[in-house]
Amino acid sequence: MREQPTASFYQIPRTFLTPAEIRRGICRVVAKAWRTLGQADVYCSLPEDVEILDDLLWTFNAGAFVPHGPDPAEPVFLTHQDERIREETPVLVLSGPGGIPPAANRCRRIVDFIPAREQERKDARERYRLLKQAGYIMQIYHLEA
Repeated sequence: MREQPTASFYQIPRTFLTPAEIRRGICRVVAKAWRTLGQADVYCSLPEDVEILDDLLWTFNAGAFVPHGPDPAEPVFLTHQDERIREETPVLVLSGPGGIPPAANRCRRIVDFIPAREQERKDARERYRLLKQAGYIMQIYHLEA
């Protein structure tokens, strides 16, 4: 019997006031996913977000090392192109506004984020609704500041 897919949503705290603080929080979740599952794909909604996360994953935590990059050979693969999401990735992390990439339908675990600002929550609510409708087990966590 095939395991039911899971979608984990992390509530971004209101205390994260800048995009850099939000991205550092996302990096902590990505690092946890990599440590737990050994591999993760991070889907960025914009090409420039790949570069920003690539740089930040080196510096977000002085004591942390997360092997990452825009090369699918890396354990943490950063991409903005749906067709490049790896076939067998154990977790797909969605970073940024927008919809769910079509390749997500083959992922058994998805991680997403709920922005603190009300006007930015619309996309997250829609992704939550779509994933729940698709049969994912839904989880909500509070991202620690």
